[in-house]
Amino acid sequence: MVWPFTRKIEEKAHPAGGALMIGGGPAWARKDKSQQYITEGYQLNVIVYRAVNEIVRAATSINIELYNGEDAVEQHPVLDLLAQPTPGGTWQTWLTEMLVNRMLLGEMAAASDNPRQPTEIWPLMPMNIAVVPGASGLARQYIYEVNRKKTVFDVDQITGQSDLLFVKTYNPADYWRGQSPLMAAAIAGDTHNAGMRWNYSLLKNSARPSGLIRFKSGYPSGEMIGRMREYFKARMQGAENAGEIPMLADDAEWQQLSQSARDMDFSNTMRETAKYVAAALGVPLPLIDNDASTFNNLEQAKERLYTDTVIPLMRDVLAALNVWLLPRYGDGLELRLDLDTIPALEA
Repeated sequence: MVWPFTRKIEEKAHPAGGALMIGGGPAWARKDKSQQYITEGYQLNVIVYRAVNEIVRAATSINIELYNGEDAVEQHPVLDLLAQPTPGGTWQTWLTEMLVNRMLLGEMAAASDNPRQPTEIWPLMPMNIAVVPGASGLARQYIYEVNRKKTVFDVDQITGQSDLLFVKTYNPADYWRGQSPLMAAAIAGDTHNAGMRWNYSLLKNSARPSGLIRFKSGYPSGEMIGRMREYFKARMQGAENAGEIPMLADDAEWQQLSQSARDMDFSNTMRETAKYVAAALGVPLPLIDNDASTFNNLEQAKERLYTDTVIPLMRDVLAALNVWLLPRYGDGLELRLDLDTIPALEA
């Protein structure tokens, strides 16, 4: 007879867990360009901002239902919690922060105020989270640090449960961290930003590209070159000098060097990069570019946005909550999407 209190608990581990350990320190933090994805992408790129907000608006418009088996549950503490996850906050604001982090960083995180049935669940910025690798393939700890204050969230090495919810996209180059969708669109996004800055600079400089001054005979002294450089900076650059006419000596002529925006096919380049950025985020182009939209393809684009991007993304969010949150309230509970409330899918 086996004494029940001395039975060894079954340990669950990744079969190659030991090989997943990252040396060189106790925690594995981000080393990519997460801050650039936020500033250069979401904050400074109109295409990224528009695409992310199209997804967020669509996602927050879907109603969430709670089921116990096949029976819908109308009233439950889980529904009350999700309706107001934080003091003064709503499900829409909570979900917006989670989804924006997921689309910009490839990760989303939230923390509960107690290990049992929480009264609050706070969204956290994944950039502030360091992952402490575990030998079994599970994280051993999550360390959240803001303003030099650290909060440590332990991870159960058998169940994987923690007071911190950490969801990441698959990243083949990093087992512990997610891959940002903007990584694939980085070159297109940078090109779009560079094009906008080019156009803005041209407008500030009266749409004149740079060039050089060619002297027909001799070579001017360093002092003369310095004076001419200062003269052109003062007389030619800046919006206040638009239309200014420079005067050159008889033996000097102006020669343009750089290509104009027209030579670079500016409009088509900007349109193509916008298409690539929108494709990386999963947003059909007619929802981003008004010139590419008609009444018919706009309706089809909205349907594709839900079926190809928003619904799979929301199912990932609810699947994470079903594993992390709902077992604290008993067995058999499941959050589901109410697809009947989506106008774009009525057909």
